[in-house]
Amino acid sequence: MHEGQQKQGDTFRRDAGGLRGVVLASPGGLAGGGGMGSVTRAMKAWMAEHTPDIEVDVIDPRSEGRALWSLLYGPAALVRLVHCRVWKGHGVLHLQVSERLSFIRKSALMFVARALKMRVVLHHHGAELIPFFRGASPRMKRLVRWAVCKADVNIVLGEVWRTFLLDEVGVPSERVVIAINATKDFPTREPAADRDPWHFLVLANLSPRKGIGELLEAIALLNQRGLPAKLTLAGGGEIERYRRQAEALQIGQRCTFTGWIQGDAVTDLLFDRSVLVLPSHHEGLPMTIIEALSARLPVLTTPVGSIPEHLENEVTCLFVEPRNVGGIAEALERLATEQDLRHRLITNGRVLYEERFGLHGYMLRMLALYESLSPKAASPR
Repeated sequence: MHEGQQKQGDTFRRDAGGLRGVVLASPGGLAGGGGMGSVTRAMKAWMAEHTPDIEVDVIDPRSEGRALWSLLYGPAALVRLVHCRVWKGHGVLHLQVSERLSFIRKSALMFVARALKMRVVLHHHGAELIPFFRGASPRMKRLVRWAVCKADVNIVLGEVWRTFLLDEVGVPSERVVIAINATKDFPTREPAADRDPWHFLVLANLSPRKGIGELLEAIALLNQRGLPAKLTLAGGGEIERYRRQAEALQIGQRCTFTGWIQGDAVTDLLFDRSVLVLPSHHEGLPMTIIEALSARLPVLTTPVGSIPEHLENEVTCLFVEPRNVGGIAEALERLATEQDLRHRLITNGRVLYEERFGLHGYMLRMLALYESLSPKAASPR
């Protein structure tokens, strides 16, 4: 960390005497996949390094294993929450929430936290929050409204969700804060000398929402044209479904399914593959895109969610419209063959990461938010 950053961190620690601890609730806990798991691990690691006087406990309200096993996690998370509040004195509950059943699980934790006089931060990651709410039953809408209006702060990833919470859900404006995602910087190293420009990468939970089916069709289309496109799909989700689709498209040997990976395995793929591809139908602000910008990997994605609030077509990424198989294939071919385009996206993407997505500034703002809440929290006893 730079000297200036160290001074900022020291100043914050001196000012944060009222904040004893934070409870982070995230599906899968520290081992969870997807963007919420990445955010939780990054926050926990940063605070352990820079603010060791503020204890952080991570609780898992929903296992990512079998459904029956996951039923035990809700009650266990409630017990851990009570323990952290009553015996440890933690004053803030930070809930990572998406949509659908996530609101039911998090509302139970939130109800207990409010009864224990904790302050609650509701951090919205759900890419489909808006269509989910609009199509929900009246009872579910009442639950969502109760949760977001009772939270001390709602963190959203961009202006589209802030406007939605204010105008359609009725959250007071002082309780909605935009905090774009951030990630730790990846080690500075040169891309693999033998990097194949035709070997593309997906880092995501494999599902229809991520546009995986259309991406496989685009890879097949390129192969039919005699172009040597290959794809590594790194992530959990519906792996067997897409493995079967790849075989049906006769590109099974051109696709590698790794399952979910973390740590050094992610870093290696970011520096060994040629393009990160995420042709999603709906998104928030994906951590995988921010990681690619940090690692100097060109990004091909769709202008959905908060992505177009931060990335610009032909400048920091290449945009294609969702579900457009031909457009995806054309964009992949451009990125494999146009060296100037790749260089421009790499250079501008790295500058964008340094200006907007660094983890240190993100965490200083997050801790300042916690501190603004914690003095109001009464003693649990």
